[in-house]
Amino acid sequence: MEVDRPTPKLSDVELTRATLTQWFASQMPEADHVAVTELEIPESNGMSNVTILFELTWREQGEEHQRACVGRLEPENGGVVFPEYDLGLQYQVMEAIGKNSDIPVPPLFGLELDTSIMGVPFYVMQRIEGVVPSDMPPYNMEGWMVDDTSPAQRRNLWLSSIDYMATLHRLDYQAMGLANVEFKEPGETQLQKQLAYWRRYMDWGMEGREHLLAARALDWLEANQPVDEPVALCWGDARMGNVMFAPDYSGVNAMLDWEMVTLGNPVQDLAWWNHMDDTFASGLGVPRLEGLPSYEDTLAHWEKASGFSGEHYDYYEVFAGMRYTLILSRLMLHMGIEEMIIDHHAAPLLASMLDAQEAEI
Repeated sequence: MEVDRPTPKLSDVELTRATLTQWFASQMPEADHVAVTELEIPESNGMSNVTILFELTWREQGEEHQRACVGRLEPENGGVVFPEYDLGLQYQVMEAIGKNSDIPVPPLFGLELDTSIMGVPFYVMQRIEGVVPSDMPPYNMEGWMVDDTSPAQRRNLWLSSIDYMATLHRLDYQAMGLANVEFKEPGETQLQKQLAYWRRYMDWGMEGREHLLAARALDWLEANQPVDEPVALCWGDARMGNVMFAPDYSGVNAMLDWEMVTLGNPVQDLAWWNHMDDTFASGLGVPRLEGLPSYEDTLAHWEKASGFSGEHYDYYEVFAGMRYTLILSRLMLHMGIEEMIIDHHAAPLLASMLDAQEAEI
């Protein structure tokens, strides 16, 4: 696990600051003395896009204003993690959720799709105060969740996140104008489209290498697809590391990172949430944090809150294991860590789930 994240970089921070200043000035015709200051790229930046933090100041009608901002820049050529990247779609989803629900998402300032401005599309949102569980090192090994929270607080943070996830799944995505969120792969169902995408992802991500475990999982998933499934708006990358919690650990301040958003059976978000936590525990040979509900209790809580059935949870747990295994393999290949391209901490969990499912047939 002691490897550097392949974080995209900005080549010229000062040029970026000046460009953003000009862009904001053009977006705020009633303002003057517009300035972008204190621009930085956080060390905890994600692996699939560039995130920048900065302060925006301006004067309007004689009053001084200041706002802490976050900028997200689309990676060039899709970036390291994904073959394609649609920053505009992420913005559309967050905007629709913010307008149509009480799900906490950051206030949005603007989307720019003209690549002549910054070289890539970008959007800007307000910086929300809060704390986010760490991925590296995993939040159950060290950090504020280990050191500063009680078991009762951890349980509340976990279940509060699940409650908002259930709210997301109940939204009428068609009425919100989000029917275009679906994968563009061929298929009669949302699941078929997703499986086709991940089959293509394996070919793209492995760059000609074989991945026997992922191929085995995809074969099983394609052969055992559930039928007549519900379709809802799915977060996609539903995990603790994509939730910002209140500084006093009292609840959820924002649900973040919508780059894997899709349509499908919403139980896939629960399976991904639980599986990602499991990879940080049994996948690494360490115990889960005290106070976190069991995965069975988490599923039951979500079923009650959402009104959806978890009937196909086991199927989507394999689906989650396949996706995370491929993503990690892609990252290891990109970073040139040869010994971990296939044999990383997510692979044994996927193999174990496949063994159990195949034994039942």
